[in-house]
Amino acid sequence: MRQNFEWKVKRSNKTRLHLVCLMENCTWKLRTVRRDEGTYFQVRSFVNKHTCPLEETHRHHRQANAVIIGEVIAPRLQQQDGRLMRPKDIIADMKSMYGIQIMYNKAHATLDYVF
Repeated sequence: MRQNFEWKVKRSNKTRLHLVCLMENCTWKLRTVRRDEGTYFQVRSFVNKHTCPLEETHRHHRQANAVIIGEVIAPRLQQQDGRLMRPKDIIADMKSMYGIQIMYNKAHATLDYVF
């Protein structure tokens, strides 16, 4: 989330995983294959260069779901003045901490997850 890019699964099955950047024509990709002797994946190909503008924020950030945001925000739910964070406070924190913008319903779902 810190680098503010989103990825999507291009192909996935029990033995392979292929991730690409959400933006069209970006060169970032990750290809992995599962090892026979274990439950872990081995990286076969990794291109860590983005050709898309990373400054662009996405309102529906895929990797910033309510569970992840809840784990990040949970230690700070109680504000210094004693009241609990509201969804607009969560939105502001995510914007200032990670540079991503989330929608109100995702911030509200985060509160539902935490409580």
